[in-house]
Amino acid sequence: MLLTIIIWNANGLSQRAEEVKQYIQIQQIDIMLISETHFTSRNYFKLPNYTTYDTQHPDGTAHGGTAIIVKTGLKHHLHGRYNTDHLQATSMTAEDWVGPHTIAAIYCPPKHIIKPDQFHHFYATLGHRFLAGGDYNAKHTHWGSRLITPRGRTLFNVIQKENLTYISTREPTYWPSDRRKIPDLLDFGVAKGIPGQSIRAEASFDLSSDHSPYY
Repeated sequence: MLLTIIIWNANGLSQRAEEVKQYIQIQQIDIMLISETHFTSRNYFKLPNYTTYDTQHPDGTAHGGTAIIVKTGLKHHLHGRYNTDHLQATSMTAEDWVGPHTIAAIYCPPKHIIKPDQFHHFYATLGHRFLAGGDYNAKHTHWGSRLITPRGRTLFNVIQKENLTYISTREPTYWPSDRRKIPDLLDFGVAKGIPGQSIRAEASFDLSSDHSPYY
């Protein structure tokens, strides 16, 4: 079964809820992985025939956070929530023709230094087959960014050490409002145990955030 999965940094989901609902229904999206929901305990997202799981920033205020919006008809269950200052993620387990695999929405705020063992620890929570997609705020030319940042170098080394693969459009996903800044690629996926030929990444420009989504 082929799934249509969208990865997107919403930069605040509540104020874009209506356009997201229309987009999901018109495009018949199976799973949407969202970074920067900015949800607190007072926020929620409801859409008929879909289930939403979310993870808030650990300090409980309206920044960071992730969510997964998934078709209720897909066989799945919540895998877990990961909420630290340096990384927030929401993960679910779904079934395909091979067996169970984990799909996670991830957000890494830019201001923190993330050490290799912190990435290793997070990926270990996802099991032997997974896709973790979102805004890593990690730049590396290997997956299509303009340059290499320290976090990008750290993540690249982790990907190599753990024999992971990246999933990227190799096109900019971040479009800064400050014209002095140059668009770049910040949003991509990291996968394990999923054949690369079974995944295709395509850019989209249909939603109104400073980040563009991709399939």
